[in-house]
Parts: sequence; C-alpha cells; structure tokens
Amino acid sequence: MIVAGLFAVGVLPWGTGGPSSPYLTFSGAASNAQSASGSVAGGPWYVSIVISLLSRSSILEPTQNVSGFLTDSNCSYDWPHGEPANLAVPATPTSAGAGSSAYWVVGLKNQSNGLLLETISDGSASALVTIHAGYCAEVAGYLVQFPSASVDSPSVVASVNAAGGGSFLINHPNATQLWGAVGGISLGVLGATTPEWYVEYTSCTFPAISGETGAFFNATVAGLTGEVISNHTGTTACTLGPPGGFTDAAFPPSSPAAARQAI
Repeated sequence: MIVAGLFAVGVLPWGTGGPSSPYLTFSGAASNAQSASGSVAGGPWYVSIVISLLSRSSILEPTQNVSGFLTDSNCSYDWPHGEPANLAVPATPTSAGAGSSAYWVVGLKNQSNGLLLETISDGSASALVTIHAGYCAEVAGYLVQFPSASVDSPSVVASVNAAGGGSFLINHPNATQLWGAVGGISLGVLGATTPEWYVEYTSCTFPAISGETGAFFNATVAGLTGEVISNHTGTTACTLGPPGGFTDAAFPPSSPAAARQAI
C-alpha cells in the first residue's frame, strides 16, 4: 500500500506530450523517469506503476506527509536530493492534450524489490525518494514492469470518455481527474496479470474537504487493449484516501493466490 498511502495523504498527484512538452502522456512520463533513474544508485530501475492527479489549480503539500507515512509503515527510505519542505503540483490547463498531465509520479522497481519514486513536473523528471526493506519491499515484490505493448494514456482516456466520462466532464468541467496504472501483479508460478488502469473523475476538491459530498465517474481499463472493463457513476463522501478501485487493483493481499482473486 506504499504508493496508495502516499496518495492518501495528498502527496501523490495525477498525450501528445513529448520530451519538450510540459504536459506528458504516460509513455512520455515513463520514458523521462526511466532515463532519469540511471543516476540513482541501486539500479537498473524498471517502471512498474504510475499515478497522476490532474487538477485545474495548483496544489502544495508538505513533504512530511511522505516521510510520516513511510516511518509509520516501518519502511527505510532516502531522499536522493534531500527532503524538500513541500511538493508543488502544477495545474494542467484545458489546452493540454487528452491523456496528458503536468504532473506524474512514476514508481520504478529494482531487482532487490526497492522502489524509486520519480516526479515528472512540467516535463522535468526528478528523483523524489527511494524506498526499501520491510513491508515496502514485500509490496514491491508483487509489482512487475510495464510491457512494451502497454497502451498510452490518450487511448485510455478516449475509451473512458466514450464510456460516459466525457459526459461527466461536460457536466463537471472543473472535475479532478485521478489516473493510476500498474504494469501487472506477480502471481508466482502462475505468472503475472496484465497491465490495468483505473481512472476516476470527481467533483470533490483535492485534498478533500471534511464533510464534502461529490459526484464521480470511474472506470477500469485493460492496459493492453484500452478496453473499458467496468465503469460506475454516483455520489460519495469525499475522503482523503486513494480511489478504491485503483487500491484494489494495485496492492494485493499477502499471497499470490489471493492476489489473483483480487485482480
């Protein structure tokens, strides 16, 4: 639950974007993060998880939310460039291409089940924190690398919008968009699951306001085909936690067999 936990405390935010664009698609963000990871000890690192929060207004969060969560989870961690006081999440304007975001967090895994979180802010990658040992290493052990055939975020967003997400955005033009994807979950001798995306549009503010109720549209999308597996619309109490569908898909129970049932 390490990346979900960082999302829950409001630290991890959520194309035609290429290396020169400040608004990147999944493929652009993953490529930038992969290249930047070469300068971080412990590699080689491989992209296995991405999260983005797309907001029309900027967000500022204290970095102590990250360190506090990691400490509570008994994980060891290091800040390659020192711990910053805050994380600044830039706004993504409506002019950005569908499936593009100004801010991504890319999780990369190494052969020792360590995790490296790279932030991609306005097109620039920077190593945020390396995480290893304890429960964090156990979670990382389930994650697998994104296959080269993974669909890009513009295709994912197009499918979600065609399934009802577009109508939701028309009715809620300032909605917050939450995107998350995993390369797959290892099932041991059974192999691994295929990539999966979870997308949620919500009228809730981020971070959430206590007692706030908002409308939502969410969808689960197959990461190799871009096909919408399921979608839902409704109202809910706004919370500080990550979107439930993404949490269920990305973070398995204690055994590979149970993980297969969860997926």
